Amino acid sequence: MPQASTRRALRGRAPLLLSVAGGATFALTAPPTDLYPAVIAGLALLAAAVHDAPTFWRAFGRGAAWGTAAGIVGLRFVPEVIQRFTSLGSAASYLALILLAAAQSLVWAVCGGLTSVLLRRLRAPLELAFATGVLAAVVLPTVFGWTPAGLMSPWPALVQLADLIGERGVSVLFSVGAALLARAGLAAVGVSPGGRAPAPPSARRRQPRAILYPALASAALFGGLAAHGALRMAAVERASAGLPTARVALVNQAVGPHERWQTKNHPRILRTLHELTRKAEAGGAELTLWPEAAYPYPLPHSARQAPRGGRAILGPGVRGPVLAGLITHAPPAKADDGVEERNSYNSATLVLPDGSMQPTQDKLQLLWFGETVPGGAYLPWLRRIFQKSGGLVPGAEPRALTLPREQGPALRIGVLNCYEDTLTGVARRITGALAPNLLVNITNDAWFTGSAEPELHARLAVMRAVELRRDLVRAVNLGVVSWIDARGVVRGRDESAAPGVTFATPAVRDTPLTLYTRLGDAPLAALLALAIAVCALRARRSTAKASPEAPGAAAGARPVAGPPELASPDAAAQTAATDAPLSRP
Repeated sequence: MPQASTRRALRGRAPLLLSVAGGATFALTAPPTDLYPAVIAGLALLAAAVHDAPTFWRAFGRGAAWGTAAGIVGLRFVPEVIQRFTSLGSAASYLALILLAAAQSLVWAVCGGLTSVLLRRLRAPLELAFATGVLAAVVLPTVFGWTPAGLMSPWPALVQLADLIGERGVSVLFSVGAALLARAGLAAVGVSPGGRAPAPPSARRRQPRAILYPALASAALFGGLAAHGALRMAAVERASAGLPTARVALVNQAVGPHERWQTKNHPRILRTLHELTRKAEAGGAELTLWPEAAYPYPLPHSARQAPRGGRAILGPGVRGPVLAGLITHAPPAKADDGVEERNSYNSATLVLPDGSMQPTQDKLQLLWFGETVPGGAYLPWLRRIFQKSGGLVPGAEPRALTLPREQGPALRIGVLNCYEDTLTGVARRITGALAPNLLVNITNDAWFTGSAEPELHARLAVMRAVELRRDLVRAVNLGVVSWIDARGVVRGRDESAAPGVTFATPAVRDTPLTLYTRLGDAPLAALLALAIAVCALRARRSTAKASPEAPGAAAGARPVAGPPELASPDAAAQTAATDAPLSRP
């Protein structure tokens, strides 16, 4: 009896254990393990865990367990970062990791709940239900928006459809393949998706196709993605052969997170930037990129002439042009409640050889909890709870930085500041508005130096190059400096902790905007919505057929019996015979 009760308890907890195992497996794709197929395996385990949830909230909880496990494993660098830069001890830093992972898990909880509802109420196939749930998960905002497609970007052939359906669409295709594997696994133990009871062993032996066909379909899906990707990458490479290029220098000034904000260090930081820029220009750079907020002195947001003297961007021996990350100050302004705010922008500007500065491209999406609080851009009173007299505010609109060139077309540069190169919505907005022929990212990853975060950041950035079919060059302080071509292939990278310059020769692409840039996720969402509507209609018709058409019209309906005293013995005998059970014990 104790063993039987233990087995029953384990069976009852199996979905939860499956969820935790799936989330931990999914996160093994992150450094240092780098097990890229673990993305698909983890998603398959999630689909298997939620398929038989009896209620929305059960599935919601299983998705939350999956997401929390994935977060704890994937964000395991967080406690080290907290302990390095705060006075919090080990226990508090690990508690922060658990809380962050739990918060991140909410999008996957929604995925689980939505999958369950579509399976149970609309009788949607597991593949459609799970794909819809995953689309919801990757669309909803999180602090660290890591997607299945982004984590698989080191295998670029698998993500080439992103120029048509985006990073989110490729993630949806991955989820379909994972759901097919989950269906095959469930069939192997005699279970059908949706919580149906196990089939008898004899039936399982007679139906190996229920296992084989979904597995083959999944293999065909991923094989098709790889084959299409190889052909598409070859086509993009051929199209790039005759395009003009630019020689760009990517600077890493290797400045620690604390020393950047100490006034006494500013002259030394600027000297290092000048030295690296002279080296870049000696190497033939047409443009030198300084990372996010690299220039140590704040400037007025309206400045159009670069500083001279000891604070000059074009310092001794530096010709320019230089694309510099910097902090700019907006004029003081009074809010509606009379409080005077002194706000700033996380900006990028282009300084030309004559010393002129172009209007800044300001960061459009500020980092939650690092630069702003959620909703702070729309609720100033909320922002002032954390920033008493103002702080960083987002830019109002995209603005291209344009560099005329004597040889070759002018560079029309779209700047993705910091983690904006991980955000498909921001990148689409900038590219759709500006039609740049070169994408630039400037980042300061010093807060995460020595952890897995800079590598994860660089992997997600690959998806922007593929989605938008533009070369992307990344100047990063204490992170992964890289050049990613329009195929999503990393052509050059450096992750040194010492100051240095990396050269890149990206193609200057004045090619038409991709389908995804123009339409975004709308076509995919509409297609899924149409498929769900068809499932809903079928479910409604099936329910209508199963119910009686009219009262008393069902075959075999018993006639209304008369009063007992009027019933004949024969009628009573017939009634008794009708009520008798069909079998005896």
